[in-house]
Amino acid sequence: MEFLATQNVSEIDLMNQALANEGLRPLSNQGEIHLLGEGAWHFAFLLEKEQLVLRIPKKVAYEKEVHFQQKELTTEYAATKAFYQHANRAKEGVCPEFFTFFVQPELTYTLESYLGKSDQLGDLTINQSRRYGREIGDFFLALESMEPPYNGIGYLKFDQNGKLKGELDMDQIEFVMEETREYVEELNLLLASGYSFDKQRVEAVGRELISARSVSGEKITFTNQDTSPENLIFSEGGLKVLDPYPLLSPGVSLAANHVFNYHYLFPSFHNTLRYRKGNYLQSLPQLRANAEGFIEAYASRSKRDNLHIEVFLKLVTMTYTHYQLINEKSLRREQVIRYGTKAQIEERFVHFLKQLEQFPE
Repeated sequence: MEFLATQNVSEIDLMNQALANEGLRPLSNQGEIHLLGEGAWHFAFLLEKEQLVLRIPKKVAYEKEVHFQQKELTTEYAATKAFYQHANRAKEGVCPEFFTFFVQPELTYTLESYLGKSDQLGDLTINQSRRYGREIGDFFLALESMEPPYNGIGYLKFDQNGKLKGELDMDQIEFVMEETREYVEELNLLLASGYSFDKQRVEAVGRELISARSVSGEKITFTNQDTSPENLIFSEGGLKVLDPYPLLSPGVSLAANHVFNYHYLFPSFHNTLRYRKGNYLQSLPQLRANAEGFIEAYASRSKRDNLHIEVFLKLVTMTYTHYQLINEKSLRREQVIRYGTKAQIEERFVHFLKQLEQFPE
């Protein structure tokens, strides 16, 4: 286990420095270290007596050495803390109530409330999966009902006064129109490709849906881009959200991101190094039920059309991303880990083209 730290000390000594910083009792031996798991970027440890989770960044991520970047880490953790506080105002207890962090070259960590053990996605019944999907849909609606606590659009950054804001200084209409132009360009490049699919239908559906996209009908929301199963806790106490990727965005766009991921993306990414541990191919009914439950809770008649359009746009841009990867001379190792080999990417690209052909008007 290699941590992102400049000190050449044992794991337990490094952890004890973090605990000392927070005024917590030290670990007495290796047996007190309970590894909860590891994500792409962090190791997570349970401090059972305190019911806290200590996360320490990894020295190696995506098979590459990670270089310490204080500004980026501080921004990431500050955004997480901001989202936890905002989310808990939208739905009490949905995120850790306590969160703190420390960022220095010799030691970097986060410390947060432990929210309990999660049931595995594949062990859930269809009804349970649909219920959790409804809980997420309700949560996203609750986020949309609140005023965003920061100005701007996009991922958070610190301004010159040390305050968080969206990275883009644009108004909503300008942002949506620019984003729509990008979607149109991606769709046109797919239609101009040498791949054979029902281009006439895809173009007709695309033009209809894109022309109906809401420019000002949806509000900017402080929301979460990453609701993958590994960042959710499914428990009798209700759904919990961890390790978010927060941003300021039209709320329906990120709601569509959840539906797209659970209905289209995760099932098709089952053979990648990044996602294969999720066993998503064996959890197709649960994934689909989650997406269906989300739509039931989130999409009233007025929002259903907007959600439908945004899901189509997510499918367009992911298909185009695969088209780009196919046409690269060679893939970086991180791309292979995330997306698979060239052959796997092309197979998935063809699958996404079929999904575009079949997408309902």
